[in-house]
Amino acid sequence: MEKKILLLILILFSIYKSGYSISNPLPLGIFYDDKSFTIIFNKDFPYFTRLILYKNKTTPRDEAAPNYFNCSLIIGEDRHCVFHSDEPFSRLWGSIYSKICARDVSSPEEDCSYRVSGLIKYPLPYNLKYSKKPRTSGEDIIVTGTYLRFMGGPNLLLSNFNTLKPFVVKGNFSDPSFDCNNITVTFPPGSGKFKIYYDDIALNPFLFSFESPKISSTVSDSLKQLLTINGDNFFMNKTLVTVSFDGINQTNYIISVNHTQIQVNDINRVDPGPMSINIIVNGISIEENYIHCFPAVITSISSVSNHLGGIVTIKGEKLSSTLNSSLTPSITIGDKQCTFIKSTTTELECQLDPNEYGGKNLSVDVNFSGCNSTSPDGVSFTYNIPTLSSGSYSNGLVTLIGTNLGTTEESLIQLYGNGINDNINIDQFNVSSDEKSLTFKLPLLRCKSFNINLTRSNIAANTLSISASLSINAINRPMVSNGTLNIEIYYMDCSVSSSSAQSITVYNSTSQCSIPSLQSSSGYYETTCPTAYGTGINKQFTFKLNSETVNGEFSYAPPKVDNRTFSGGHINITFHGNNFGNSTSLIQVYLNGSDISSEIMGLDDHQFTIKRLNSYENGPINITVDGNNMESLFYLKLPPVIYGIINKDNKTLDCRGLITVSGKNFLTNDKEFKVKVLANNKNTTVFVQDEKILIVRAESNESPLLVSTFIGDDLGSIAILTYLEPIITVITTIKNKKDGIYASVGGISLPGNINAILAVKSENIYLSCNLQCSSSPNETLYDSNPKLSSNETDITNSTDCLLCHSNSFVDETSGVLYLQIGSTSFHHYDVIIEKIELSSSPSASNGDERKSSKLSGGAIAGITIGCVAAFGALVGCVVYFKLITRAKNSFK
Repeated sequence: MEKKILLLILILFSIYKSGYSISNPLPLGIFYDDKSFTIIFNKDFPYFTRLILYKNKTTPRDEAAPNYFNCSLIIGEDRHCVFHSDEPFSRLWGSIYSKICARDVSSPEEDCSYRVSGLIKYPLPYNLKYSKKPRTSGEDIIVTGTYLRFMGGPNLLLSNFNTLKPFVVKGNFSDPSFDCNNITVTFPPGSGKFKIYYDDIALNPFLFSFESPKISSTVSDSLKQLLTINGDNFFMNKTLVTVSFDGINQTNYIISVNHTQIQVNDINRVDPGPMSINIIVNGISIEENYIHCFPAVITSISSVSNHLGGIVTIKGEKLSSTLNSSLTPSITIGDKQCTFIKSTTTELECQLDPNEYGGKNLSVDVNFSGCNSTSPDGVSFTYNIPTLSSGSYSNGLVTLIGTNLGTTEESLIQLYGNGINDNINIDQFNVSSDEKSLTFKLPLLRCKSFNINLTRSNIAANTLSISASLSINAINRPMVSNGTLNIEIYYMDCSVSSSSAQSITVYNSTSQCSIPSLQSSSGYYETTCPTAYGTGINKQFTFKLNSETVNGEFSYAPPKVDNRTFSGGHINITFHGNNFGNSTSLIQVYLNGSDISSEIMGLDDHQFTIKRLNSYENGPINITVDGNNMESLFYLKLPPVIYGIINKDNKTLDCRGLITVSGKNFLTNDKEFKVKVLANNKNTTVFVQDEKILIVRAESNESPLLVSTFIGDDLGSIAILTYLEPIITVITTIKNKKDGIYASVGGISLPGNINAILAVKSENIYLSCNLQCSSSPNETLYDSNPKLSSNETDITNSTDCLLCHSNSFVDETSGVLYLQIGSTSFHHYDVIIEKIELSSSPSASNGDERKSSKLSGGAIAGITIGCVAAFGALVGCVVYFKLITRAKNSFK
């Protein structure tokens, strides 16, 4: 069977081959998308190599880019030939006269005598899309997709719509910029469905059609019994058009305007409601039936009571259906439903529920299954009009009495009158269930009398005038003594004159107030009244204006601190300000949350004094007077407190002369409280300072030191300090260098005047010494260090260093170093001397651990001293200790 099929295909393929040199290529299949296509061959048979695209029967596309089939991929028994082109697929176009080249497996020679029109398998239009369907009047349509003109036209598109006149494809296909995947096709006027062939051999049809009919509007003329249908795609041949109303085909109609209008005659319908219209043009129906409405005709409407409800009667035409008794209307009056009762073609009755919102000149809608009819101008419905009979004012509320007052949703209340610049809307009010009474809170008004305008559903009631009673509001807080109270006045008689009498009574004390004056800022009248001495909050008073009296409430101004002063050697603190009162039983003072009221020594309205305790710390002051709290706390910063001079055993180092003072609040910025220290009546230099410790350096070398401390000009602690006796703790190996010999000596409290002699066998060498003091205070100076005992000397972080130098060289390995400190006699120490070095190595000056000399009568084990010198001057000295014992050979 397979052989017969192959033979048939070979016979068919031979039809399009105009010459013969190789066996006919036989495609087994094809795969394609919008970016590529692949033709499958048997791997042992001939296959395609390239396309030669023709514009027409005789002319090749000379602008076409080169192309080829890449047939190198073989999968099993199949050879996959992938089409490649130097131009995009948007330029892939040709005709049925295009040729295709092929080759044999065994020979590279091509045979280009085959035509694509004979292909059994080739790419069809892919991802085919139309911008829209053409109207029956004809129009240009954009067609997109791939391979649209692979074997077509290119400017003609075959169809069965008219086999003699193909559709025209616009555009210059020879233009290299023309997109063959986006073409414009001109469709002539027509209707119905048809087939399009994108190949000129018309083997593969694609179904298409003209647009379905559309109805945009209908117009009914009852006098002419004519219904006009407007729309599109009605074509122009009546024999192809079917018009039906509610499923009944119409016969008396014409296409009054080609494609866009149909007129149907003899339309006489007495029933209201919708009518379904359907149009079919050459087998294509309207997508959705169009609904034409025959509305009811309203000529008059009766009225009913809103409060009681009732039956509304509507008269007119088409108010009932004669063909469908179950078709009942929906009736709306204003925005309310009216329940259908019964109807004839000329009269309809419905019932409104009671308590529905009232209104005037409301429109009426009668709706039959979506076909709505609205009452014309001059025909409307009106509920009862609201009326006001009386009104009153009491305790801030206004009460209105009347009928049909409505609800909060439909009624509007406005106030106007003398003293009201713009009408005031009342947004919140309460209405009784029978709509006969209404209450609302009266806003603050300048004048006593005002008018009320009530509107319900745009129907205005009669105007009503009401008078309110006098009201006041205290708008400030008077001072405790000699205070004045500003009072805002509402609902007063606006005819104010100089003869007006107004007074205030506080604590049974009555005083006269100023004549009320109109304030531009608030828009209300205001008066100023003196107040009696007093403290506290929520104080009651009585205000009288002419013959009216009203009670009010105010609070005195809160206590306020402006500043503070100190006296009595900083022991007493006086706070200056206002509104402290004069009773110690009514005032509470808090510092850092603690009550210090018991320390008050004196009090009046503008100041009070407390005794300062050492336990006080900086912090906020809060004051309450008779329950009246401060609005802004006052931050109290206390002066410094000196506890004492805490140098251990009243000693200090000769090298720095550091003095340590203990206390608190040392970092104050107040010049009057600045802490200073004198040594032998001379100024000292601050070394370290924080809130609790002050360390200074004495500039005097005299011992003992008389140390005095001061807070501002006030004398504080006094102590007599003596310098620690100098102690030699370690001597390193003597160094021989290019510029002479060096000796490093470590110790405690070393003075600056030290003489040094190095004695060797051959000579005595004098050395000059420079002293480097420790860079931080010695811990032995603080009583606050609990780790030190009376017989311990901890110099781990603070040791003095001598660097002694001579330009001489010594060719010895040992000697004796004689040191004289101050006026004491020389003391000698056995030392080790390094051999002479001709060059300096880096390790010799960087603090390597070296042997130390033994001291007479004592030892320091595991100590390393590194001193750095630059141009003969000492720059720095670092001393490291592993085990420390006191050297016995000290200087007495």
